[in-house]
Amino acid sequence: MIFILCSKWSREGIEISEIKVIATIRVGSRPSDIAINKRTGMLYVPNNGSGSLSVIDSRLNRVVATVEGLAGAVFTAVNPRTNQIFVSGLTGKLFIIDGRSNKLVRTLEAGGAFASIAVNIKTNKVYALNIERNSVTVVDGTREKVIATIPVGTQNPSFAAPHAVAVNPFTNRVYVLNTGSNTATVINGCTHRVMSAIKVGQGPLSLVINLRTNRLYIAVEERSSVSIVNGRTNQRIKTIPNVGDIDTFAVNPVTNLIYAPDDTTNSSKITVINGKTNQIMTTIQGGESPRIPVVNRKLNRIYVSTAGEEIPPSRATVIDGATSKIIKADLRMGLGTSAGVVNEKNNRVFFANGAGNTITVLSG
Repeated sequence: MIFILCSKWSREGIEISEIKVIATIRVGSRPSDIAINKRTGMLYVPNNGSGSLSVIDSRLNRVVATVEGLAGAVFTAVNPRTNQIFVSGLTGKLFIIDGRSNKLVRTLEAGGAFASIAVNIKTNKVYALNIERNSVTVVDGTREKVIATIPVGTQNPSFAAPHAVAVNPFTNRVYVLNTGSNTATVINGCTHRVMSAIKVGQGPLSLVINLRTNRLYIAVEERSSVSIVNGRTNQRIKTIPNVGDIDTFAVNPVTNLIYAPDDTTNSSKITVINGKTNQIMTTIQGGESPRIPVVNRKLNRIYVSTAGEEIPPSRATVIDGATSKIIKADLRMGLGTSAGVVNEKNNRVFFANGAGNTITVLSG
């Protein structure tokens, strides 16, 4: 009898025994973010320490280009429709890279310090938060020029939050956390005017949008809570206290579950919020100081890396989204994981290790 073994990249996904670290990719100094062009499969990693952008082919697991001259590069956003990469710089500069040539095509100078950045993939407008100017700079990606500067609320200039700006391309609204106050600013993407300021609690830290339900989930320092906002009415509809210190959320829009890891020292809690009921569904213990969650919607798996600096290094936990049970634990990562992303075409997960100058690759 002859048995034919299925490929580990089969449509059904990967067996639990195949979930493992399969590669470590060296990049520049202190990689601070990672983003993917879902159409081309290319990954983009800003290296804050070396002022560069590493371009990685996620099919080959190797760096194919390095874009230099990006002083203070910290966060990035990709428009897969135009194949443009936008990088924010803490030096007050914004950089535009052509994804076809991997060349820096424009540098825009505004002063201050740019942090969180997001792009509306439909309008090709880019929104970058200037944490020293308390404003959002709007860039027309097609014309490669600044077209507006919008005052927002007070920012904490010492806190470069990675997820303080988010865009809903379907409603053309932009949401900005005011990390030095207690509000989130809502911007009309058509008029570039402020629509409202939503009170979310003192010290907002991070946000994410479920685009299917038009709900926003905002981590707030006050009471270690999560504020839930109705994106249609711009009203806070629920506050869930004692969730933890949330650096990064992850949403599975298919199951309408939200994952909130608490990276407080000595915590190992990952809270799962039911987006339909706005209630905590369960909590999962996933390693000390879990920080970066990544969702593979196709497999309904969640990959959570711990903070981990020099000692100990980061570790990853893999959760089955259907059962909320851990199916793999203690996967050794690099040092100081700072961001993560998934390629759902080949079921590989990529974590940027800010203290280790590497990208860890997991088979999903």
